[in-house]
Amino acid sequence: MDESFIYERLKALSGGSECSLYRDISKAFEEVVRYNEKALDDLKQNLEKELRDISERFYLYGAVAAAEDVSIVNDFLFSMDDGQAEGSIATIFCQCTKSRMKEIFENSQELIVETDEGEVPITARIRPCRRYQKKIDELQNLFYENGVYWRTPYLPYVDRFGDVFCENFDSSVTVRSVRFKSGDVFTGVGLIPLWNVEPISLKCTVFPVPAIDEWNFRHTIRLPFWQDGYVVRMEQAVKNVYMSQDGLEIVSEERMQRTFDLYRIAVHRDVKVPHYPLTSNIRRMRHIDRQADNAVSRLMTRAEIGRIVTSYEAAAGLELVGIEEGAQGTIGGLCGRYQFSSKGREHLLLKFRVRKDSFLVEDQAAFLVEEVGSFYPQFLVTGELLYGEN
Repeated sequence: MDESFIYERLKALSGGSECSLYRDISKAFEEVVRYNEKALDDLKQNLEKELRDISERFYLYGAVAAAEDVSIVNDFLFSMDDGQAEGSIATIFCQCTKSRMKEIFENSQELIVETDEGEVPITARIRPCRRYQKKIDELQNLFYENGVYWRTPYLPYVDRFGDVFCENFDSSVTVRSVRFKSGDVFTGVGLIPLWNVEPISLKCTVFPVPAIDEWNFRHTIRLPFWQDGYVVRMEQAVKNVYMSQDGLEIVSEERMQRTFDLYRIAVHRDVKVPHYPLTSNIRRMRHIDRQADNAVSRLMTRAEIGRIVTSYEAAAGLELVGIEEGAQGTIGGLCGRYQFSSKGREHLLLKFRVRKDSFLVEDQAAFLVEEVGSFYPQFLVTGELLYGEN
């Protein structure tokens, strides 16, 4: 029953006394209809909050763009670059596999550098851009300090950047392009890695109130984007951080209003990435995935391992075709790069069929191997890539 039905019945009545009586009765039903609609809307909102994966606020996305194109996507993706390494003549991006990139970092390379005065052949060393990895490590520490669950990031583009060092080259000369003399690796100059993390500073606009311990004070921060994730740079004065309906609550010894430094982790927005495809460590939280995550213990079955692999977007283009105990593959995880891994474990091999080849396919397998290993720490998980249909 709704209000339109009630009014239609009123119009159909001809008697005055009957119409008056029905009108009085209808007023009560109108209130019932409004109450039911409001209760239904509240129930939908509560269910949406319950079913929503809170961790989606803290998924990390990565991309690559030219420095001049960053402003196009800065609502969602932000630059990781903060300047060139000291002594480096250029920072280059290499579109190659993970194993080829390892060879590039380990050995000297014959390069052709294009400048305003022409092309110059050089022998140079290419070093990983540690400043990017340092940013990821700093964010990881903040996740731990804020009590936020840290998922293994899938940011493979970061590992494709290298600083070029050459002693016999004038670092003051403007470098237009850099290419390998062998021509087997495509390189780009002027590209920078992007991620969905933005450092911001927000001031407490509400007067601090005493916390429950009656010693510290609770500062309420109004968030510019409520759907995004936030972590606070923990200082000695900051004791605790949590979310509320009013915003971000920071418990601190500070008695007066002040400005806090935070990192905003932007949720996915529908933006066009200029150059390379967007990468992420996001999981598709299906009903079966929620049930498995809430289980007291996790079963060690082939079907369960397959479910874990297919729950990640990073598995696109790969198919898990085999699992072997006691065997070891050529692709390891991220070698405890982002989380602790114990030694002396049994071996577990995951075989992936490559359905869509790309220069990031080894990184995809390494990420999935690391995630399966985090679910089953009793195994030392490795991977193997298989090409072709057989």
